[in-house]
Amino acid sequence: MYEPRHHEQIKACRTRIVKRQARPDQNPARGARALTTAALAAALAVGAAPAAAHTAQAPSSPPTPPAERVHQSLSDSTVEQVIDAAESQAGTPYAWGGTGPDSFDCSGLVQWAFGEAGIDLPRVTHDQVARGSKVSYENAQRGDILYWSDGGYAYHVAIYLGDGRMIDAPNSGGRVGERDVYHANLAGAVRLG
Repeated sequence: MYEPRHHEQIKACRTRIVKRQARPDQNPARGARALTTAALAAALAVGAAPAAAHTAQAPSSPPTPPAERVHQSLSDSTVEQVIDAAESQAGTPYAWGGTGPDSFDCSGLVQWAFGEAGIDLPRVTHDQVARGSKVSYENAQRGDILYWSDGGYAYHVAIYLGDGRMIDAPNSGGRVGERDVYHANLAGAVRLG
């Protein structure tokens, strides 16, 4: 292998030499070549391999998705206070914009139930979903907020009871109650902590 002599190493590393060689205003083609030559000489002087040697890489396996983080959740007693509060409203009619106690919409029920346990949540669904740590439905725990989305904006929330059950204010004409979790557009869960 060719070892540059001491004076060649110094010339390649000196800024003023590189600038003088790379003046494209005099001859653009010569300036680009000079700049490339100077960069290669500088890389060789510090023991680096030329860039061309780095282009051939072994095929790599597809990236592994990051493991879902484990999030700290609310205490069991707080979760039970939230669920007890929500269940106390079973049968209350749904009304868009309802925040209780005479009527609820989905986010109004979630906000009210968590508020009864001393947890302040924003008013609307999308903001409630942004408040906690997202987890997959498969990892949802009792007291997590389930949410539904059409691929962007979250449009419905419920409180997860465990074992495939939830409590929510479903829709117009419906009433607050416990029901099976429906999976169409179910985006996941949010854990507060």
